[in-house]
Order: sequence, then structure tokens, then C-alpha cells
Amino acid sequence: MKETLIEIIRNAIVEAQAEGEIKTRDLPPLYLEASKNAEHGDFAVNIAMKMAQTEGKPPRKIAETIIKKITGHPIIDKAEIAGPGFINFFMSNDYWLKTLSEIEALGESYGKCNIGKGQKVLLEYVSANPTGPLHIGHGRGAALGDSLSRLLRAAGYDVTTEFYVNDAGSQVQNLALSVLLRCREINGEKVEWTENLYKGEYINDLAQEFLKKGGNITVEEAGPYALNEILGWLKRDLSGFNITFDKWFSEKSLYTNGEVQKAIEELKGKGLIYGKDGALWFKSTDFGDDKDRVVIRENGEPTYFASDIAYHHDKYERGFDILIDIWGADHHGYIPRMKAVVQALGHDKESLRVLLVQMVSLLRSGQPVTMSKRAGEFVTLKEVMDEVGADSAKYTFMTRRPDSQMDFDLEVVKSQSSENPVFYLQYAYARACNIERFASERNLTVLTASEVNLGLLKLPEEIRIIKSLTAYPEVVEGAAISFEPHRLTVYLQELAGHFHSYYRENRVVTDDIPLSQARMVMVRGLKTVIGNALGLLGVSAPRSM
Repeated sequence: MKETLIEIIRNAIVEAQAEGEIKTRDLPPLYLEASKNAEHGDFAVNIAMKMAQTEGKPPRKIAETIIKKITGHPIIDKAEIAGPGFINFFMSNDYWLKTLSEIEALGESYGKCNIGKGQKVLLEYVSANPTGPLHIGHGRGAALGDSLSRLLRAAGYDVTTEFYVNDAGSQVQNLALSVLLRCREINGEKVEWTENLYKGEYINDLAQEFLKKGGNITVEEAGPYALNEILGWLKRDLSGFNITFDKWFSEKSLYTNGEVQKAIEELKGKGLIYGKDGALWFKSTDFGDDKDRVVIRENGEPTYFASDIAYHHDKYERGFDILIDIWGADHHGYIPRMKAVVQALGHDKESLRVLLVQMVSLLRSGQPVTMSKRAGEFVTLKEVMDEVGADSAKYTFMTRRPDSQMDFDLEVVKSQSSENPVFYLQYAYARACNIERFASERNLTVLTASEVNLGLLKLPEEIRIIKSLTAYPEVVEGAAISFEPHRLTVYLQELAGHFHSYYRENRVVTDDIPLSQARMVMVRGLKTVIGNALGLLGVSAPRSM
């Protein structure tokens, strides 16, 4: 819709040029800003201020010329000059009402765009160590990754999602040893547990099941068994969270396929790997890191950094244009070295985007719930979903910026009240569906936007709802550009608030049939937008509650 107004302004300037009132030929970019204060109109543009220097006139004079050329346009109620030369536009109701026809015509496609232009994106997220069940912190990262993948696809990107399985290294070895020791304990042996081993109740469950299968009580057999079982848990819990991955990528495969050695040799060939104190180092300081990083230790064992180099090298080899990694906030210091690797491999460092997710403080009625993965006192994501529901958990995670602290109160999230953001929103969708059912029971004829008199929608609160619906495509585009799907929940809460407020004061279906039919078009438009947005968040849209 903004493009319509931009075209009107541009045509006004072209007309003024033709009549000699504006001399500038190469116009600066023309951007509209939505006004935050209704007293300042609906949109503002600063084009007159940008043209002032080349035009040799005060901005307000240029603004007067532009306004003169657009006065009387049917979709503009008025335009006025503000401050040093801003032009504020007050749009007519006709301008906003066109949105309802557009929503009806586009349906599920309303809000989609093509800013991605088919660029290939690899989005890697969750990637929890397969040493135990997912906890609530993993859930927050999972909600972010899933909603971002849906959002970017809606914006025209070609997105592949991936879970990186850390099935190599000391943590997997410790898992195997933990299960092995528990098996021996169950068989009556006295064993010694070190601090780095896993002691949660799930280790006991794994050991019990392993013994039932009658396998040899060795690390070689217990390790693969435990890893495979836990991966099954992760896939089950993520599926329950309405999340699936296009690919599960094995870290171990990078070694068996020679990818780690291949990546190191490529960096060696560029003079970026050197030996020191018996180890191999990557010259990450050449690319802005605060110190060089070890890739192969003195004992010949590769570091986790070595496999991360190979993994990202493989991502580019597969032809992806943009890599997005979602990490826990405690990995902040790891970003510079990975940006260095990307540059060393010959890619733009900005082609790697790392999004950080803060941990979640789990509460119950305001009181902390203790979590400790190694001690086995954590609350699993599955337990949270079982208590509050996947939709409530997922949506609540998305109500805050992922890099901000979050308190997740179980009692609030499962409550059926306005305090619960997902209930508040889903109830708005269900309410719209209920209005449709009521209209059907009253035998109100369902008409399209073109068949009703939308001009009957004159109430300020009706226009406010329609303005919000008009803003939806811009919200989607802005969220995609910034990789911030939480913008959708901010938008939705405001839209739901407008609708609930309207519903309390007005009946949609009344004895006034033409007005009822016009209002039904508005309600259908609202239902479409909420449904589309919930789809981008991976949250269901219930027809009744």
C-alpha cells in the first residue's frame, strides 16, 4: 500500500519538474515513515529536505510545491508541512479499505514477499549435545530457528534447516562412560564417578534398557547405543514442538570423510596455519580476532574449532549464500574466530550471521525452578510442553528478543487469561471464527469485499484495525530483513488488543445487513492475517477455545 503513495509523490515531483517548479533531475531515494503519533498523520516523508541543497530552496518551499500537485487526490485527506520540511500525509478511509480486498485476493499469500530473491540459506539451530534430553533453554533456540526458517521462506529465501550432531569428542565419550559405570553399579559393582560424567536419572534409564538388550558392557557398545537413544529423544521432542529438520549433520562424518584435514590443508595453502609449541594454529588475528586459535593440539587431537572450520567450509561447498547459526549466549566469544574462518575461506564475513539466545529462567508462581543438566535436576522441554502445551511454550519464547533475558513462569504460560500472550491471541482468532459461525446461523449471506459497501466501516476503531492489517506485509518484511521473528508477536498482540477492544463495544452481526456484511469482510481479513502470522511462528490457530 505504501507504494501507491510513493508513486503519487513521485508523479507530483515529475509534474513540478515538467512545469519548471523543480529543477532537480536526479531525485534522492523516496522513503515513507509510518507516523507514531496520529496527530502527525499516517505517513511522513522528508524528500523536500533531501532536495533542498540541489534545488537551492528552503525545504518548506519545496514541500509546498509537492503538496500543491497532490491536493485533491482521492486517497489523501490532507497533506501538511511539519518542522523544517517534513510532509505529513493523512490518508482517506478509501486508502485503508483497499487492504481488505487485497487480503481477500491473496489469502495465505498475504504478507509474503520476495526480498530473498531465492538466495540459498542454511539455518543451523538447536544442535544440542546429544548427551541428554532437551531443556527449556534449547526450546527457546528451537522456537527462534523454526519461526525464522518459516519467515525467511515467506520472504523469498530458499531455506534449508540443519541440526549439527556433536557425535565426536570428549562429551560423547563421557556419555558412553557414564552409561557403562551405571550398568556396573546396577550389577552390584562399586565404581568411582568423576566430575565430568553425567549423573541424571536418564543415565539410569539408558543403562537399564541397555542391560535388557544383553549387550557387552563396554564403552564401544554402550556409547553408540546411548547416542542413538538420545537422538531419538531429541527428534521426538522436537516433533512434539512442531519442528522438523531438513538434515541432521554428523560431526563425526567430517573426520571419516576427511573434511577436517581438507579444510586445514586449504588454510595451510593460504599460509594461515602455522606450528607452535607442537600444536597447529590458525592465524585468526589476521582477520580481527584477539588471538590466534589452536586447531590441532600437541597430542595430535583436533579441537572443536577444527571441526567447526570443516563444517562451515562444507556449508559453503554445498552452495549456500547465507549461513545462519543460532547459539547460546555463552558462545559470544566464539563469533570472531568463526568470522575469521569465513574470511579466510574467501567469503564475505557478513554471509555468516550468528544469532545469540539467552538462557531462560524457569519459574513457578514467581519462584525459581532449579536446572542443572549434569546433576540431573533440570526440567526437560518435554515436561514443559506436557504442562503448558507446545503452542504456549513456543509463542511465549517468541515474545522477547532472543538476546534478552527471559522469565518463563509455568503458571502464567498455562493460564487462560489475558496475562498469557498466546491465549490472548488465539482467543482473538477463535473469536473471529465464532463470529463467522454466528453469522452463518443467522443466515447472513457471505459476500466478497467487492460485493459489499466497505465505506460503511467508518468507526475509528474499525479503521484502526484495518490500518493494522495494512501494516502486516511491512512487519513481515522488516522481521525477515532483521532476522527478528519476535516482531510478529509484538505486532499480533497489538492487533489482538484492537480487536478485543472493538468486540467489547460493537456487535459485528446486527439487524443492519449491509453494515454486518462489511464488518464480516473486516473480520475475515483479521482472521486471515492472524492465521498467516501464527503459521510463520509455527503456532496453531484454533477455531474454538
